[in-house]
Amino acid sequence: MFNDSADIQLSSANENALVTPQDWRPIYQVSDQVVLYNPTSHAIAIRGTPAAPVHEDNHRESCPYCRQPLPDGFVAGYDGEDPFSNTRAANYFHLLSIANDTWSRPSTPPLQEDDRGTQFSAEGLADGYFKAFFKEEQKLGMGANGSVYLCQHILDGNELGHFAVKKVAVGQSHSYLINILREVRLLERMHHPNIVTYHHSWLETAQFSPFGPKVPTLHILMQWAEGGSLDDFIDVRLGRESHAYLSPSAGNEAGPDLMTRSARIRAHKMFQRASPEEKERLRRQMNADRTRSGQTWTPVHLLSAEEVKSLFGDVVEGLAFLHAKSVLHLDLKPGNVLLTWDEGRLIPRAMLSDFGTSRDMLNAGQRSGNTGTLEYIAPESLPSPRDGLLRQIDSKADMWSLGMILHKLLFFKLPYRYSSSDASQSINGLAEGDKMAKLEEEVLNYQGYSYNQTTSAAFESRSIPQTYLFLLRNLLSPQPSTRPTCDKVLSALREGKVLKDSSPYLRAS
Repeated sequence: MFNDSADIQLSSANENALVTPQDWRPIYQVSDQVVLYNPTSHAIAIRGTPAAPVHEDNHRESCPYCRQPLPDGFVAGYDGEDPFSNTRAANYFHLLSIANDTWSRPSTPPLQEDDRGTQFSAEGLADGYFKAFFKEEQKLGMGANGSVYLCQHILDGNELGHFAVKKVAVGQSHSYLINILREVRLLERMHHPNIVTYHHSWLETAQFSPFGPKVPTLHILMQWAEGGSLDDFIDVRLGRESHAYLSPSAGNEAGPDLMTRSARIRAHKMFQRASPEEKERLRRQMNADRTRSGQTWTPVHLLSAEEVKSLFGDVVEGLAFLHAKSVLHLDLKPGNVLLTWDEGRLIPRAMLSDFGTSRDMLNAGQRSGNTGTLEYIAPESLPSPRDGLLRQIDSKADMWSLGMILHKLLFFKLPYRYSSSDASQSINGLAEGDKMAKLEEEVLNYQGYSYNQTTSAAFESRSIPQTYLFLLRNLLSPQPSTRPTCDKVLSALREGKVLKDSSPYLRAS
């Protein structure tokens, strides 16, 4: 432990420096550990958090080690209840990148339009950063723009929390890197509880297969959503295999304990590291625990009114924030809505993610290709059936996708016969290309959502406000101009107007 007269010997990037406690600043507190940074030598140190007197507002005036004022947001010490709670300086990962002279260069290369034909220089690569500070644990998913991995942040052998790292192989294509960086830089300024946080990005070489070459790869450090996606959440209700062990009620043995984020992360790690036989044993045990506690895995357990309100409200909040910043998402779907379990909440918090097709409304040029996922895409986003040309789109395209997400939340299916997730056995024999062509035809010819007395009665029995049906009808209107704005839907939700007959309020202005 530091004291007022003690000196500490630490190794920095350039030299062994004898420093005093006052030279250090706290930049990260996680569980019972504090990461300290020396702005003079750029050295990093990690120490355990000691017990210390705190004020009534649960904040210390200064760090118990370095005696420096704690940055805004730093809370009192570790209380023993949630070892995964943390506070972090906004530029924490950038400070790590300059803590050693190997990484003391810009973590993300500048957007330079005149060097597209040249190779990336060694000075532009932060080789070694990933290995020094992260341990890859598993692959979370793979998309058109790269693969996402679950990684443990490590400093001097100390585990400091999980993050998601997206690796995008850019090779020597400067133009491709520039396009990806536009997404990254767009998201780095988006800070909202219902948008996945982008922490840091850097360029270094990566090897994607044992015998493959090392290629320049953009690494994007993001918040890890331990609850999976909204698709996973719905799959559990449909009785399909998913990350059920992350639910706070996943099993009688862990039910109360899994109300804490730390317990859910421990359950996740235990499950992922288990052998196939052990995973099967854990599933059987979880099902047996649920049976003893009166819970079952009955498929098609539709969402409650509170779940619909909370999850849909989160998506609307995140989308309204994007639109207020003049940003279109253009690929809204349940798979791009990630979930995290906040302490004490029975319903996860939803966050928008994967902005690979997002556009800045203020600086948008002509469209060069389709954007989004066909099942959730607005009809006007597809090439015109008359001339095959792409039409200009605006925020109303996102509102259509929002309506499809609401439809999925309410009914666990989409209003298309050829939807891949809802396809019946009778069409599963079709070739993939034929199914996609049929689905595109359905999207283009969709006449809008309508409901009948049977649907209304079903909603009444589920205690779900009928206004959601009217909202669906407006959001899924084939005419973009008749769809309400996200701000209008958000206002209706916040003021409780969706919970009663507010049909005129939700009409497009």
